Amino acid sequence: MRINNYWKSPDVVPNYLNDWNKVISLAAPGFTLLADFRNMITHPASVKELHEAVANKLFESRISYVAEVSPTDRIAVLQVSGVWKQIGKGSIKVADVVLGENILDQLTEAKA
Repeated sequence: MRINNYWKSPDVVPNYLNDWNKVISLAAPGFTLLADFRNMITHPASVKELHEAVANKLFESRISYVAEVSPTDRIAVLQVSGVWKQIGKGSIKVADVVLGENILDQLTEAKA
């Protein structure tokens, strides 16, 4: 998953929740997620609520691990970590996408 720039409101991404519902329904139990937030900019409360809804769906699904490339925007960093903490699911902080993919692959192989 990659979030780029600024989302003014949930209207900018009208299919976001439905797309996540599809992804979760198709994902195998124990799936992993690499969340690339590098280019995400601080967003309004209505968009944060949208992210929280997706995070809750992920938590309720059978996701095993989340690796996160943190935003460069400092406020966005707080918003993202707040969403994960609020649902009681942590994430593995990584410096870049390739490292995140490698760690998730290793964790998945170790579980098998």
